[in-house]
Amino acid sequence: MQNIVLVNELRQLTAARQQAVEKRPGVYRWWFPKTKAEELLAHFKNQNSLKGKILQEQKINGKQYVALYFGISNDMSRRIRWHIRGPFKSSTLRRTLRAILTPNTTDDDTAASIVNQWIDKCYWEWDYTDTVESAEQLETAELAQQEFAYPLNISKNETMPAAWIAELKELRANSPH
Repeated sequence: MQNIVLVNELRQLTAARQQAVEKRPGVYRWWFPKTKAEELLAHFKNQNSLKGKILQEQKINGKQYVALYFGISNDMSRRIRWHIRGPFKSSTLRRTLRAILTPNTTDDDTAASIVNQWIDKCYWEWDYTDTVESAEQLETAELAQQEFAYPLNISKNETMPAAWIAELKELRANSPH
């Protein structure tokens, strides 16, 4: 992918109403600091589902990061705003993180603060596509390939076992939105 930025930097740009990301279709990947990724994944009961799965890792600015989520959008500018500033119902990733990090918190502001503190340490990587259809094709191919697993994806995720996906769905369903 062509673009990768620390989420905290994107948050500052969007708060200043600067457009760092264009209003175009594309694909994106969320990179979590390795220690934070391990903390998140430790919340799952189905830890055996991770055995044999390879999580994509990358060194960014001297630190190890792990890709946990891959997605698409018809408007990348709106997608990143939803992921970093939007209500929980606007982003499945935000809903997932809320379910894992604040399972008993009913106050949206408190939950948002905790989720934002986590994602501000992540990198968001993206690339534009010519059409939404080409983004969908890239997503389908990425989530079907067997080289790397994306444990926070539900839709089209062929690399994670059914038990993992079921637990992920249950987490989201039981989380306050």
